Amino acid sequence: MSRSNKTKNSAKQQGGFTLLETAVAMVVMMIGGLGVAAVFSYAVKNNTGSRDRATAIAIAQQEIERLRALPFNDVALTATPALQAATTVNNGGRNFSMRTTIVDTTASLKTIQIRVTPLTNSDLWATSSVQVTTERAAFTLGPFIGGP
Repeated sequence: MSRSNKTKNSAKQQGGFTLLETAVAMVVMMIGGLGVAAVFSYAVKNNTGSRDRATAIAIAQQEIERLRALPFNDVALTATPALQAATTVNNGGRNFSMRTTIVDTTASLKTIQIRVTPLTNSDLWATSSVQVTTERAAFTLGPFIGGP
């Protein structure tokens, strides 16, 4: 075999990717990359909503604890109207609406309800209210109904 025939045969045996194969591979990789980016975006959005709801619960719990520390007959524990205006609370650069409702259940029992709503998230599930309710009793002795 001559030298020029050997060169032609080895050139035929060498294979490579054609331009079409390379383009198809890039399209497949791009579709996979877009899928990963969409899932990443979804995860970030839901983590933000979860953080807002967790912060709303913490704000409500903090307000409940503040009200529980007050004496039973303190002016801050006076019964409030059902449609009392909400206050805006800023926590960590995020805004929340807080509505406190106090009902005198009996002369010695109050029901305190704190409702906190995240204001800065656009997702419906993340802007639903978080509600914490507790009852507060006065330290009074009841009638004695026992035996000797």
